[in-house]
Amino acid sequence: MDEPRPHKVQKILHLEGKAATSRAEYESTLARITPAKHKAQQYDQEAKALKVTLTPHELSELRRARSGV
Repeated sequence: MDEPRPHKVQKILHLEGKAATSRAEYESTLARITPAKHKAQQYDQEAKALKVTLTPHELSELRRARSGV
């Protein structure tokens, strides 16, 4: 079994190794960003809950602030 592997076999093994490395990097990054995404969604929910309690004047002021006026 001292024969060298065919080029195509070597290429497949190399590509599979790169895929495994990329997948591990992706999963590691995903594990770090998932809590941040969850926190952002919580902030959005809090903002929406607060928005429905605004008076018409406060709603008008919010629109003005968002438009940069």
